Amino acid sequence: MKLKFPNSTVDFEPTPSLFLGPFDIYDREETLGETLNKYDPLDPKQLQKLFDKYIFSRFDDKHGYTIEHRVLIVKSLIETLDDQHHDFSKYLPDYEDDDNYFYLPWNWAFPRPRYFFEQAYIAVVRHWGQELEGYGMALPEQQWLIRSKSS
Repeated sequence: MKLKFPNSTVDFEPTPSLFLGPFDIYDREETLGETLNKYDPLDPKQLQKLFDKYIFSRFDDKHGYTIEHRVLIVKSLIETLDDQHHDFSKYLPDYEDDDNYFYLPWNWAFPRPRYFFEQAYIAVVRHWGQELEGYGMALPEQQWLIRSKSS
């Protein structure tokens, strides 16, 4: 039986885009958008602070996410980071698309879209690393990110 989204009958098939969701400012430009625009997402320390605040509480037990959910989230992230040809820009909003209902803060730009997801992996290891390894999941060392970029 396939894992479902919490409180749902919908199959849980995560993609790395889950890490962008909390930063969606659509219809919240003047609240969340203003707050997030104070941060430079290209500064790893600032981006890690944002991950700490907005990502991990969203996928906790209190919201119905189990260790099995977290394992699938991380596996999806690892698989895409391991693919040197993966197009990470496909997860970022296309502001030219009139039907787009997902927006990142206006001051945010990722000249190298993969960077955001590399930082997400670093945050995952900090937040969930012990739990995931205790569950039996092997996590690549951060050096793997450097090797997977250059190979």
